[in-house]
Amino acid sequence: MKKSPTISRINVANTHPVDVYISPVNLTANGRAHLGHAAGPYLRMDVVQKHLKRAGHHVRSGLTTDGFENHVLVRAALENIDPSALAHGFHIRIVEDLASVGVVFDHFDDPAYGGNLQRFSKVGNALMGALSAAGSLRFLAGRLPVDDAGSTATPEERFCIGGWFGATCPVCLASAGSFFCEQCGHHFEPEEALNPVSRRGRIVEWLENVSAFLSISGKDRLLREWDDTAIESSFLEIGKRYVARKGQQMRLTVPGLHGLAWNSRHFNSQQILFSYSSLLYAHSLYCGYKDTEGTHKPNPFARESNAFLIGGTGIDNTIPMLVGVTGCALGQNSLRPFDRIFFNHFIRLSGSKFSTSRGHVIWAGEIARIPNISVDVLRVYLSEICPEETETDLVPERLVDRYNAVLDKISAAIDRCTESLNSMPSLAGCHVDGAMMVTLDRLYEKQCAALSLDRLRVSQSSRPLIEWVDHLDGSPNHKTAYAWLMGLCILAWPLMPKITEALWRWLGHSGHPVAARASTPSPHRNGAAPKIDGRRLAVSDIERCLPGRIAA
Repeated sequence: MKKSPTISRINVANTHPVDVYISPVNLTANGRAHLGHAAGPYLRMDVVQKHLKRAGHHVRSGLTTDGFENHVLVRAALENIDPSALAHGFHIRIVEDLASVGVVFDHFDDPAYGGNLQRFSKVGNALMGALSAAGSLRFLAGRLPVDDAGSTATPEERFCIGGWFGATCPVCLASAGSFFCEQCGHHFEPEEALNPVSRRGRIVEWLENVSAFLSISGKDRLLREWDDTAIESSFLEIGKRYVARKGQQMRLTVPGLHGLAWNSRHFNSQQILFSYSSLLYAHSLYCGYKDTEGTHKPNPFARESNAFLIGGTGIDNTIPMLVGVTGCALGQNSLRPFDRIFFNHFIRLSGSKFSTSRGHVIWAGEIARIPNISVDVLRVYLSEICPEETETDLVPERLVDRYNAVLDKISAAIDRCTESLNSMPSLAGCHVDGAMMVTLDRLYEKQCAALSLDRLRVSQSSRPLIEWVDHLDGSPNHKTAYAWLMGLCILAWPLMPKITEALWRWLGHSGHPVAARASTPSPHRNGAAPKIDGRRLAVSDIERCLPGRIAA
């Protein structure tokens, strides 16, 4: 296993800061970002980013949206709109949705739009050229379905693939589509699927099409890399099952016109990079390029870079990440794989899967626009239902109950401590409470264990925070109040950035909370004492964010 960045104990300076780059899997730009997205990989990676920053590491992050994924074409066709315009419009909304719940990246681009496309194309072509030069490409003929809706279109558009294709998973027998099964995580070729159907017409024939496939030489290379990346057992089994059935190979191109084209004399139709392998890795490489643009530093994904690379995604992208992305990284000689990849299961909404296509969603931006909602407290709840070990369920009544309990508890504690400090004429002689710091040391260590890059459990990260809140008794004196507020800033910052950054500055510090400065007092208070910006919620507040048929 690759060694994770060191996390020093509280009040201990980090003498070996590491460059860390975080690049979660892109969001398909066929709809907005809902709470299932936000409470899954994106909030999770945001918490990890802040955890590493407060420990003194140098952390950067990047995200993209995929405007070339086939489901973009499906929605664009249904709405009779240009796919690029539709995708960029949703890119803007996705950025806003994630930002509304405090999930922000250093750069968040639409690489298929405007001037970005030329750079994205160069990144994709360079990757495919490197794979070809290394002998990692195979050109294989496979049978793809053609339906009566697409049979008169161009050769590339007549195939019923991606969002147009429905089937039964050949592994778990669940309803599936495109090239993968969301239930068990398996990826398959259309001709391997059971009960194939077209979602826009009727399949009339199967035609042979030549595409590029990744082929990794060397026995068990993928499996050894997965061990080094600390892939958790349940997701590791999905990868092992795939390799046992199909070997160390995966599709890299599909026939199409809307995407990053890559040409070869072997093809009998125009081919574009496949969103779930070569294009997926190209998105990360593009993010790396944007991160170092205008500097003399290498792309964090370059072999010569010493950056620690972290990725995150849902169970449906297990094979794309373990085989497609990791395989592309191993299949050439200039770029490298992630050092950690974190997977999560799905969050359900009132018992059913979040679904953009069915409108069974709560959009992140909608819930954040509830008048006077505390996004900080909402983030605590979303972190607690993060589906790391199994599927979880977002039920409006439970959300409201937990939100109100956390809001009441933390806001009351903050008010008691800030009132204690405000009652003093000056903090010139203020010192932190030693006994409180011993407790904080223990709770910080406990939280760091939950946020370990060797076994990440964001769902458990609020427990030390709540224990710290409960540790405050009665009316605190100024030492206890100061120590408690400093401890809150440290423990809560990954989950509650708005209030903790405001308190940190009010206590006389700059920047964001840093664990090494947890017991460093300041004689200054800046402005009025901060309060949690929010009110208690009612179930009706959440119901107004739901589609009518769900709220009913």
